[in-house]
Amino acid sequence: MKIFTTLKIVIWISIMVFFIGCKNEIKFDSAEWNKNGVDWQITEHREKMVSDLIKSDTLIGLDKISVIEVLGKPEIETEKKLKYLVREKYEWNIDPEYIKYLWVILDENGIATQCYVEKTK
Repeated sequence: MKIFTTLKIVIWISIMVFFIGCKNEIKFDSAEWNKNGVDWQITEHREKMVSDLIKSDTLIGLDKISVIEVLGKPEIETEKKLKYLVREKYEWNIDPEYIKYLWVILDENGIATQCYVEKTK
């Protein structure tokens, strides 16, 4: 009985360590977002930061120039939208498993009013 109780405690602790160690979200950091390096490392960091970026409304109310100062040059830029690569995830295939983009929507004055993530396969 004592071995069974000890085993349950070890399993419970292992599960807790796993979930604490697998933190999928980190606080948004403009310098980290704009860091240069290997593509998969950059997009992995961006994917972990994008939830915080959206939840914190960091970009809402900023003008287009300020958004670009925070996030860098977008992949696509129009008068009403900015599109940023968040994550391009690959497994064993040459085709991506999925691609995530951050869209920043601008009003008629060029002010950010909305941000959302689009995931494609």
